[in-house]
Amino acid sequence: MSLSDLLLRYCSQNNIRYAGKRIVVALHLDQHNDYTDGDTLWRSLRTSGVKISPATVYEALNWLENAGFAERRVLDGRKSVFRVRILNKKE
Repeated sequence: MSLSDLLLRYCSQNNIRYAGKRIVVALHLDQHNDYTDGDTLWRSLRTSGVKISPATVYEALNWLENAGFAERRVLDGRKSVFRVRILNKKE
């Protein structure tokens, strides 16, 4: 099952709006092979033509982490980096 399918199912099961920008952030984060910070992700999204604010990117990253779709690692006690959690694709 793809990440977007898992997100759609999660939103549907939890009666949460399937917000397009959250999905775009999740899919873009999934393209990165390692942890990345919100600013780097925001610049990458903007370069790809996505109109999104840094605040929306961080909001989406926090939502993804709280929903269990992303992992956060704190570097040097202050900088958060994120990556998509390894999900069981057979669910």
